[in-house]
Amino acid sequence: MVDRVIPTINIAALFDTDSRSDNVLAETDLAVFEAATTLGFMTITGLPHAADIGASAKHTLTTLFTLPAEAQRRLWKRNFEPDNPNLYRGWFPLHSGPTLSREGFEIGPDIVRGLPNPTKDVLLEPTPLPSDAALPHFRAVAGRYYSAMEAIGSALLASLSRSLGISPTVFRDAFTEGISTLRLLRYIPRDDLPISDALKTTRGAHVDTGLLTLLAPVNGALGLEVQAEQGHWMRIPAEEGTLVVNFGGLLERWTGGLIKATRHGVGAVHSERFSIPFFLEPAPDTLITPLPLAGIPPFKPFLFGDHLWATTTRFTENWGLSDLRPHQSDYEDPLQSASDPSSSEPVY
Repeated sequence: MVDRVIPTINIAALFDTDSRSDNVLAETDLAVFEAATTLGFMTITGLPHAADIGASAKHTLTTLFTLPAEAQRRLWKRNFEPDNPNLYRGWFPLHSGPTLSREGFEIGPDIVRGLPNPTKDVLLEPTPLPSDAALPHFRAVAGRYYSAMEAIGSALLASLSRSLGISPTVFRDAFTEGISTLRLLRYIPRDDLPISDALKTTRGAHVDTGLLTLLAPVNGALGLEVQAEQGHWMRIPAEEGTLVVNFGGLLERWTGGLIKATRHGVGAVHSERFSIPFFLEPAPDTLITPLPLAGIPPFKPFLFGDHLWATTTRFTENWGLSDLRPHQSDYEDPLQSASDPSSSEPVY
């Protein structure tokens, strides 16, 4: 483990439009850009909506996993419970993966706004939610949490736009009707799981396939490790009031390699552990084309929804579902991902 420090950046200037100076904004933009283009990881402070994403909110969200077994089953994805209507959103149980050590629940934008209706796109299906009687505050807390994460992600993308010298509308328009995913995860102890020699200390090492991930520590536990250099890993601190930010392979490709997508993974889980990553994702019909930056290698334009479905159906909980959503464009994988279904799966 190398003795290095993940950069911590106060991003309050990205939101304080009334009292900030141009110099403070420029310094914040530079710090964000340096982190994005070097390590590809950072922790951020100075967050708005602190109560909406604080310890109490995270506790409320993770109470989902205390639901009785039958109530959980009603929220399972259809590939685990054929009588349920939901396929993309909802619960994947412990037996969804070969390690039997992780379960999760995925929430979409309908927690805060209406979805296009009617729609035949599985990526726009509504999220099955627990009843208010079962978890009285869950929906309201999840909605506020989701909105706060969207606002933080949008501010970071606007900052990157300024540093890249591109129009802020490129990212802003793509995310206006975005389909970002709020994922709730629960891990149980499995000390018997093998750790690959190639991965040294870290299990499930991967590069995110998307654009931007925001991750909050829960109960002081994070467990993430980052490959700072070949063969050298460092732990990411887990402090309340911070978010961990990392960038995905698609954003790296979109920016011609300027922004870095860094390999990372989770160490051994010795006790029950919760994690709440938020994946910032644009609208499915967003056309991804090379940005107007000098020296970007060309790639065939494609619709984001095609890329999202092609990558998410490599994950163990969605394995075998790729044929259920035909591509809506002439899609070729811009990342040339490996065929191994677990090679790029985010574990967190």
